[in-house]
Amino acid sequence: MKKIDLRFLIALCIVLAGLVAIVFVNQTENQETEKLSDTKSENVFGISSMPSIAGASQLSSSWFCPGVPGSEKAVTSELVVVNFSDVPVTGKVTFLSSDKPASAALLVIQPFTRSVIDATGGRKSKYISAVVELDSGATAVEQRIIHPAGDSVSLCANKPSDSWFFADGFTGSDSLFNILLSNPFPDATVVDISFVTAEGKRDPATLKGIIIEPQSVFSLAMGEQGARNEIVLAVSVRATSGRFVAGKLQHFLGRGRLGYSTSLGAASTSRQWWFAGGQKDLDTDEQLVVFNPTDQDQAVSVAFMTGKSDEIFREPLVLTIPAGRVTTLSTSNLPAITDGRYGIVVSSITSDFVVGNQETSREYVVVEQVMSRKDDKKTGTTTTFGAPIGSPSKMWTVPNGVTAAGGSIVVFNATSLSTTLKISTLGPAGSVPIEGLEQIALGAAAVLVIKIPATSAELPLLVEADNEIIVQREINRGHDLVGVSIVLGLPHRSTGMIGETGK
Repeated sequence: MKKIDLRFLIALCIVLAGLVAIVFVNQTENQETEKLSDTKSENVFGISSMPSIAGASQLSSSWFCPGVPGSEKAVTSELVVVNFSDVPVTGKVTFLSSDKPASAALLVIQPFTRSVIDATGGRKSKYISAVVELDSGATAVEQRIIHPAGDSVSLCANKPSDSWFFADGFTGSDSLFNILLSNPFPDATVVDISFVTAEGKRDPATLKGIIIEPQSVFSLAMGEQGARNEIVLAVSVRATSGRFVAGKLQHFLGRGRLGYSTSLGAASTSRQWWFAGGQKDLDTDEQLVVFNPTDQDQAVSVAFMTGKSDEIFREPLVLTIPAGRVTTLSTSNLPAITDGRYGIVVSSITSDFVVGNQETSREYVVVEQVMSRKDDKKTGTTTTFGAPIGSPSKMWTVPNGVTAAGGSIVVFNATSLSTTLKISTLGPAGSVPIEGLEQIALGAAAVLVIKIPATSAELPLLVEADNEIIVQREINRGHDLVGVSIVLGLPHRSTGMIGETGK
């Protein structure tokens, strides 16, 4: 290991001081901060790119789902649409296809209920995505794919973006990695795609100027684009004209990974990424995949939070991610991490870190977590993005519950103060606390795994806390398979939030 000189040590101390300041969400935002939030926010969700719930104060909401297979006989897909209000919500769902004109259907969601819709709209097309437009902000939408290799739930975006990123795009052992690009607009969108392997960045001429036709889905199998049998594979998709939505479908077939995993892409880079579900034990292989799509080296700190007082301010691990490259951190091999559950915060620590430059044109990093759980000779792998900066919230919704196959809610206290949780279900009577889960203590920077009773598993869930938290769920993959599907909940937003994301 290289020796640390005095100047580096002083800089590191400054960095750590800044890290402590932002790892825990500020409990007392002043009026000046609120004013900045109002001027910087792109919409009611702030400049965080995390899909969120606005609440009844917003008169409408739109949800852009990443897409599903539409022609595989063994695969079924659904959209879950939830109405949190006490009045009916109306709207429409528009289905976009890879080879057919768009079609629409009207929706009516009764008060305090959820509706489950065929995500294909009854169409037969290779890939199909959906846009759900509703006349209330007190709604949530997510996508679920029931696949023989493992069921998977994905978030839907609140709006299209002009750039999308994927940090982990594994194609080892001819594993399948498909990117779906959806254009919901009446005009064509033009995009450039580049990718990074262990050998470096690739900018194939064939992936420049790709046209996504109006109201359509464009699919790309990365294994057919010169990225076959790659265990390191990150992708950037940037529009030169228009905006779009990007998602990924992954079918792992070997080299330590098995199963099916899907997700919405990252609509921007972020200065910070939060993960609630870190885990170290003999049966779990965990990796953090950090992608730096910028043209300058980036330093990041990785802090592991267990809630134990002697570990909260332990020096984080510091990594350098070269420009345009990917670094994979196998946390299972880190001796400093004790067995058990923990939260993870990955933060960029560039030279202006403490100053906190609010320029949204600045790009940072994208981070995904890869979890492979093993049982005897069986393996189940899933990938999930972290929650970008600005995401911690006192209220989170889990629209699809944890499904009939069962699962758990994982809560990470994002503050330096102890908090109390309440978990409720949404039904005909509105929000009703689950018996035994009305008042749950959670320490500072601690993580708690909460098993949801089978009687409440399929109902929409509401998680409330006194302080800001991160919520994700771990859902059994079904079909008697090993492992879980991991997906974040949806934070509630009523005003803009300050955060630093990059295009």
